[in-house]
Amino acid sequence: METLFIFIGILVLLVIMIITIHNGIISRRNTVVRSWSNVITYERQKNVTLPELEKHAAEYKEHESELLSKITALRSAIDQASSGEVRTDDLKAIETHTASMLGSFKVAVEAYPNLEMASITKSLMKEISELQENIAAAITIFNRNVEAFNTGIQTFPNSLVNSMFTKEQSYQSFQNEAAVDSLGFTLQRGE
Repeated sequence: METLFIFIGILVLLVIMIITIHNGIISRRNTVVRSWSNVITYERQKNVTLPELEKHAAEYKEHESELLSKITALRSAIDQASSGEVRTDDLKAIETHTASMLGSFKVAVEAYPNLEMASITKSLMKEISELQENIAAAITIFNRNVEAFNTGIQTFPNSLVNSMFTKEQSYQSFQNEAAVDSLGFTLQRGE
């Protein structure tokens, strides 16, 4: 009889462990999705500033028509990003368009500093730069959450529970290839 109680106790403990691990995996997944939504929300806040910037860029139109197409491409990339589905390739496209647009606009403002709208334009560019800082922070948080989630489904006994019950897949963290390339360093394992 005592053996039966020990067996039932072990079984109950095992079930509680499995439920706790499963719930931890689900919680970390939800944290990844929420942090991804934060990144996309910051990206979409650019769409509040971009129409105003676009209006001012139109005044530079005779000087810098390429800039308008870059702003349009950025707005399109932001609109296509999904806050419900984690797709780092979308974010990569947005960040590439943002860098291209910021570079073009700085050149336009510096080339024509005496234009009447230069101060307004610089103010809008400052606002977008601040948004970029917020996005960088949100990406850092997203990557940290992805790391915690991936570790949580890859380590034992979580990997066992995940493969049997939860069946979650790893998320890909966001990497900015332009930043990596500018460092001239890549992380490699020793052989």
